[in-house]
Amino acid sequence: MSNDPLAQLRAAGLDRLPEAQRVVFEDLSPEELRVVGVIQERLNAAAPEVEGQQNKNNTLC
Repeated sequence: MSNDPLAQLRAAGLDRLPEAQRVVFEDLSPEELRVVGVIQERLNAAAPEVEGQQNKNNTLC
């Protein structure tokens, strides 16, 4: 497991957060980070192909 608390979020496509939002995510518990990562993966999977071409990173923020 990575020592980077945002590694799972980055893997889900949340690596473009503004600094203020990144700070909030860095303070989340491991369980909270897991839940956010799962939600992000589900959002990406549910996005239509056309939307994916316009915005390759569907993000929560």
